[in-house]
Amino acid sequence: MLQIDTGHSDRDPLTTKRLCRVGLDVSVTDRCTTGTSVYARDLLEALHNLQPEDMEIVPLRAPKPFSRKSLATKFMNFWLEILWLNILLPLAVRKHKIDVLHMPANNIAPLVRIPQVCSIHDVHFMTNSKGRDPLWRTYARWHFRFAARHADKILCDTHMARTEIIELLGADEKKTEVINLGLPQREALEEDLRSVAELPPYILSVGAIATNKNFSSLVKAFSELVKSGKNGGHKLIIAGPPACGHSEVIDIIHQEGLTDKVTLTGKVSDSLLAALYQRASVFVFPSLAEGFGFPPLEAMHYGVPVAASTAPCIPETLGEAPLYFDPRDVAGMANAIHRLITDEKVRRQLISAGADMSRKYSWDKTARETWSAYRSLTGRCP
Repeated sequence: MLQIDTGHSDRDPLTTKRLCRVGLDVSVTDRCTTGTSVYARDLLEALHNLQPEDMEIVPLRAPKPFSRKSLATKFMNFWLEILWLNILLPLAVRKHKIDVLHMPANNIAPLVRIPQVCSIHDVHFMTNSKGRDPLWRTYARWHFRFAARHADKILCDTHMARTEIIELLGADEKKTEVINLGLPQREALEEDLRSVAELPPYILSVGAIATNKNFSSLVKAFSELVKSGKNGGHKLIIAGPPACGHSEVIDIIHQEGLTDKVTLTGKVSDSLLAALYQRASVFVFPSLAEGFGFPPLEAMHYGVPVAASTAPCIPETLGEAPLYFDPRDVAGMANAIHRLITDEKVRRQLISAGADMSRKYSWDKTARETWSAYRSLTGRCP
């Protein structure tokens, strides 16, 4: 039932001193496909690639959750997580002689008595709570606060997120550290490139269809462009799994008569997502709040001009590379999209600025800084 991948031998062959073992809980990669899952997956790979001589990484994984999203399976998955954090994970830490534990998904293991690093990515459930399950918010409020106040080190994706974590969760400022994330590595297969090449011109947006992602406003902005004949023949594609804002977006699509012009893809493979990025005319990021913001950086990496929200954390991550708009101003969003469709000079400028910005973020750099954070807590290593 419990899956453990130790990855490396217990001892360095050149010395009798045991390597310092860092356990990384990668259970989130089995629970979702959103940013936190991407973070855990790509960080693990980057840490393996850079593993230093004095430390080793040990992936730890909880039993896989139940996949059907009924009330019963949600209840069972809740207790499965409690079981993992309080019983199975402490046993795994002891069995595999873990010296430092990294929890990448906003929580810690209460009964583990070794130094713990916790990555807290954002506090949107407090600052943008619309549409979120009240029971989950209550659970998250307790869980996030407990992690923020008891972790030995807290990793934050941006300075804005760090400020909110300190102010709203009560984290000790001295224990927090900002480590920017890298870009997800996605390669498009030829078959996906061919299928996407057959699509008409499109505007792309990416993310789980959650309320804080603000896709409802994006659909309204696109509707204004269609009604005024300013969409330039483009359709709108939103790629991402359904979440707490899905039904609202569906309703607006029907109300605006856009069923033949807006596509919600649902969850897509990394290959298809890479292909969609490469063929997009414009990328739009309408989010109301982010902890970091992977998608616009990915779009910039693929040479797509970006229109982005001025919501917290986004300007810090993207700098001057996008064309910005107020996420609550539908007309302003529509104007920004129209400008990127029609103004070739602005398009070229933003494509160049975006390429420069995307190169500043790498998992190699993230991994090196994360290893340094681990090393600051390894005083009790043998």
